[in-house]
Amino acid sequence: MKRQLISRIALATVVLGMSIAAGCTKAEDSPATSPATSPAATKAATAVAKENDRTKFDPPVTITAAIALKPSDKLRNGDTPENNPISRWFKDTLGIATKYQWVVTDASALETKIRLSLTSGEAIPDVLSVSGTVFEDLVASKKIQSIDEAFEKYATPRVKESYKKNPEVWNLVKRNGKLYGLPTLSNGIVGNTVMWVREDWLKKLNLKAPTTVQEYEAVLDAFTNNDPDGNGKKDTYGMAFGANTGYHKPTMNFMTDASFIFGQDQPYQWLKGTDGKLQYGSTKPSVKDALGKLNEWFSKGYISPDFGTQDAAKAMADFTSGKAGIAFAPGWAGGWPVGTAVNEAKAKNLALDFKPYPIPAGIKGEVGRQASPPSYGNYVFREGFTHMEAIFKYWDTMYGCSVEDAACPFANGKGEGYDYVMKDGKPDWKNIPEGTLSLNAYQLMSPGSGTAPTNVMSGPNIYQRVAAGKKDNIFEQKLAAENGQLTIDGFAVAFQQLNKDVQSGFFGANTPTMKEKWEQLIALEEQAFLQIIYGKQKPEYFDTFVKQWNDQGGAQITKEVNDYTASLK
Repeated sequence: MKRQLISRIALATVVLGMSIAAGCTKAEDSPATSPATSPAATKAATAVAKENDRTKFDPPVTITAAIALKPSDKLRNGDTPENNPISRWFKDTLGIATKYQWVVTDASALETKIRLSLTSGEAIPDVLSVSGTVFEDLVASKKIQSIDEAFEKYATPRVKESYKKNPEVWNLVKRNGKLYGLPTLSNGIVGNTVMWVREDWLKKLNLKAPTTVQEYEAVLDAFTNNDPDGNGKKDTYGMAFGANTGYHKPTMNFMTDASFIFGQDQPYQWLKGTDGKLQYGSTKPSVKDALGKLNEWFSKGYISPDFGTQDAAKAMADFTSGKAGIAFAPGWAGGWPVGTAVNEAKAKNLALDFKPYPIPAGIKGEVGRQASPPSYGNYVFREGFTHMEAIFKYWDTMYGCSVEDAACPFANGKGEGYDYVMKDGKPDWKNIPEGTLSLNAYQLMSPGSGTAPTNVMSGPNIYQRVAAGKKDNIFEQKLAAENGQLTIDGFAVAFQQLNKDVQSGFFGANTPTMKEKWEQLIALEEQAFLQIIYGKQKPEYFDTFVKQWNDQGGAQITKEVNDYTASLK
């Protein structure tokens, strides 16, 4: 479970510019008042925490943090991690200064640094971005504070509303009835798959994009047997499928997975049953039928004979190079690798036509896909840190940018000369003389994963608006300029099926039996799934797997998961 979370966080970092030190339409109306009080550091007290409050802390407040800097996180014009366009705005406008106590290279290095501090007694920074077992260790060490009182006092109405509409994220940081961190809020479509199809193959064979398993199977057959590339050879297959995930989940990969076939009964998730209790999705009866269908497709040559050893990149390369006709991947794949393949083909005067479609219904006739995590990490705050009012002013400012607030100080970009330049009084995002450089790593905190969090916007998502040609506000214009059309279309399609996402019902730390047995159980699961798909075992072997899973610790884990979930109510 930990490895999967780390990989998802890393993926979001690459795609959306989230960092260890960081991270539409009109926002729905939020409450006009709140019991929160203004920061004590301000001279004029107010009754509520104000949105876009530009009252400056005097004297300035300094917040210590950690920062992860990759080789690509470069700066210009003599700027430094503590003195750059982002930090200068917050210091000059709000009186909030940032000092980096730790500088590391990646999430793993930060985890190591935190663990060393716990054993050595070294003081941790005021703010850290953490998740998984490191979060649990920090809670147990009592080195971080609960934020219940600070959230109630300093969070603005719109920030409170964002969590009210995504309440499940609090389970990530709720321990012993208290909140020990501030979770980021995902926009819901970071990793959500769409069905990428060779549109030119569909047209050549006079086919339509499939919406059911039966239609999908017919397209797979045609792409495998009807020479869709017109070279007179039987050298294509229907579906790119990379089962070598690295975390024992062969049917779920960040690209080229097969999750759609399971519909609402998604493996690897904790799903609520008819009795209201959570059940591990991989043990649900319909999974047997879905695995059997994948075996049929393998036997008929619809998927690569090497799918079990192919990772996502290799399987996706089969799709972009013309060996496979369909691949399930997130919307961002429209940039890389799909968009990259299109551009490379154009340079050779060749034509490749890809198009994203909604995923078809699964084995039971219902649409379902693995949901993106509701959060990609949590910010925690040192015990004894007394400037939580500054934290929430920073948070509200960046949150406003994610919901397209016209008052966002970074509407044009994070820094002139980095991700935009001004030409004739307007921002230009494409023609930056020295090339584009991202400043995302230099944000102290980022409330989410790029665009607006799930459930807080009314009307079409910003990707849907831009896909439809709307470029009225600065946020739409910026999105259109910074992304290729395939990426925009991909995310727009992903948003269409947001209500079909299957989210796990368990967000807690590993239970006692999980710590002891989970690696063994997921290895058992991976072996069973692959044996059935390869045909080394008949689908009925699934029943044997379920019994083994329960007997070897799964039943006890299920009890512990339900006990933990019940304790949160």
